[in-house]
Amino acid sequence: MASVRSHSCRAVAVTVETNHDRDVPADRVAESVAAYTAHAREYETAHAMKRLDAVERFARSLPAPSLILDVGCGPGRDLARFTSLGHVARGVELNPVFAAMANAHAPTVLHDIRELRDLLPAGFVDGIWAAASLVHLSTYETVEVLGQFAQLLRPGGRLHASVSGTGETGWMDEPDGRRWYTVWPSERFAEAVAAAGFQLDAVRTDIFVEVWGTRER
Repeated sequence: MASVRSHSCRAVAVTVETNHDRDVPADRVAESVAAYTAHAREYETAHAMKRLDAVERFARSLPAPSLILDVGCGPGRDLARFTSLGHVARGVELNPVFAAMANAHAPTVLHDIRELRDLLPAGFVDGIWAAASLVHLSTYETVEVLGQFAQLLRPGGRLHASVSGTGETGWMDEPDGRRWYTVWPSERFAEAVAAAGFQLDAVRTDIFVEVWGTRER
């Protein structure tokens, strides 16, 4: 059985990194995430029943109780699910309204997911769940975050990460706000995950590119 470590995420001021993609505004991640605020409850309702099979599959891949970090946890849907399945879930979220909602399900820290190394020691968590939480990041930022995932996971720890797999990279005007999306070819994202230090267990493509991986020992 995996040991559950007693450690709280350290709350810090939310910051936005200087962008490394010269043709993209530096605040695109903050602007995209802020767009969820006005319709946070509607978003929660619209997505309440989605992705249950994937959550259960990920939960089964780890012995309970394991420490799972939900990166970009939104209003906390999957935090509640992982907790109900016997795991210890912790959330990280950049949107303050979502973070407050998620905190009702499991301890959640308001923090930029691009700076995860500030929160926890290396090798600290058993699983990282990043379901559609990388979609607003540039390719450079995503590669950087994948490296941080590898640092935070114990050897043999599990990862689920997904990015946009259809459409075009750029700003999208949606009914509930304007957001930036970066679209990845499936093979390119899989290669990025492997290069970060993960064994690829499965790759699935629909509107998202989903990669299931295990931290190399």
